[in-house]
Amino acid sequence: MFDEAERAMRAVQEMGEVDRACLMHPPSDTDRVLYEVLTDAVALYLVRCRGERRLDKKTVKAYSCDIEQFLIWLDEGTKPFNRLSMRDYMVYLNGLHAASTVRRKLASLRAWSTWMRREGFMSASPFDDLDINIRQPLLLPRTIGPRELRRMLEPDLTGAPATTSTGALLELRDQAVLELLIATGIRASELCALNMDSIDLSARQVRIFGKGSKERIVMLGSIHTVVALSDYLSVRKPLAGVNINSEACRALFLNRSKERISDQAVRKIILKRAREVGVEAHITPHMFRHTFATTLLEQDVDIRYIQQLLGHSSVKTTERYTHVSSAKLRTIMEQHNPRDVLSGENTLQPPTEMIA
Repeated sequence: MFDEAERAMRAVQEMGEVDRACLMHPPSDTDRVLYEVLTDAVALYLVRCRGERRLDKKTVKAYSCDIEQFLIWLDEGTKPFNRLSMRDYMVYLNGLHAASTVRRKLASLRAWSTWMRREGFMSASPFDDLDINIRQPLLLPRTIGPRELRRMLEPDLTGAPATTSTGALLELRDQAVLELLIATGIRASELCALNMDSIDLSARQVRIFGKGSKERIVMLGSIHTVVALSDYLSVRKPLAGVNINSEACRALFLNRSKERISDQAVRKIILKRAREVGVEAHITPHMFRHTFATTLLEQDVDIRYIQQLLGHSSVKTTERYTHVSSAKLRTIMEQHNPRDVLSGENTLQPPTEMIA
């Protein structure tokens, strides 16, 4: 990949301004050699993303897939890389993906094309003055109901306790994972990346590295979470350096093979617990995050604090949680119903089930 990147940089350095403009409008097969610099530029861009921008592997992989998909589409139709082709590509994507996916893919391409213009690969970006108006349906974050959450966190499992060290490790790990998800609002990927030194039980806090390697400290406010982590660490710490590779040795949460757990493993932990306690709803890791944020908001916690706890760069991202739950709406309407307020009555409405 580095060889391709160096070749791309040398090629663009040898170009003149007219040649670079041809990348936008390749008029013939001869100029296609210049057009193919787009493909080589991807290699250098991804190297810069990993090195200078310090993006994580998953983000770089997503960029790579989004750009590669676009180049394949571009090559199949032998199209120039310009504003008109970008409009066509938007139509193409809209026929395949949800609005959120289309927006993400276009954001990847915009970042790449902006970088190419800045580095001199192109004289202009196809996104310049391009109106991207992709309507995304307003979907309220799905949360976990209080009853289902209690059943998952306080299971009354009748099965025999684990009799092996590995079994005990996994049982305590699962409980600690669930407690940490709801107590901190941590993303599944962030949870998997936690190391042994990320947890400080004496200070009751966890150090989390989020998107863009941004660090945040979240306090462990619940004694249930502290106990669950303490119980897990009591069986995890003795494993340090014992039949574990150097990378997994640092990992907080391990799988059955004593390797760092994956996002998929977290999903399986949740599905397994839901099945054990009879929760039929499909629960995902991000629903714990949604529940964490929504619960704080309903307790009148300032949205700026919630933004910091979630690791959002912009409060606009956090504002999606400013929806009010149906339960909250019912309480508001029972206690502050305009009909009763205006008539001077202070009594609550009768419970809904009493209304014929």
